[in-house]
Amino acid sequence: MFSLDTNILVYAADVDAGAKHVDAKNILASAIDARARLTEQSIIEFLNATTKKKKLTLPTVSPYIRNFVTNFKLMLPTEHVITDTFALLSNYNLSVFDARLLAVCNAHGCDHLLSEDLQDGAQYGRVTVVNPFNSANATLIGQLLS
Repeated sequence: MFSLDTNILVYAADVDAGAKHVDAKNILASAIDARARLTEQSIIEFLNATTKKKKLTLPTVSPYIRNFVTNFKLMLPTEHVITDTFALLSNYNLSVFDARLLAVCNAHGCDHLLSEDLQDGAQYGRVTVVNPFNSANATLIGQLLS
């Protein structure tokens, strides 16, 4: 199982992101068929990034949010998310939000997180980070999305 980090979701909505926009839209479409999962954190961060940083309107962003919650199974925080986040922070140089995201992914048995923001190839618990924009990862991305 794999999940998508916020940056992939944002690129899919950001028509000014060039090739990354096209790639992210394709990844998102394929991820639905591949039964990827999303964290509620990624969706909330998407909402913040697109409306505050990218200055998109709520009516523009709303169809993306509906698509996410309709087509992806959501991974919600477990009762151990705080202690698991703290453990990740104690062992790795992560932001609190990245540690929380990884803690939720770990709790749900997620093996891969597609992300441009975290270190490509790094493993945090059972979760391995894969940068989908790195051409060296094309075979693995193809496997995950098939």
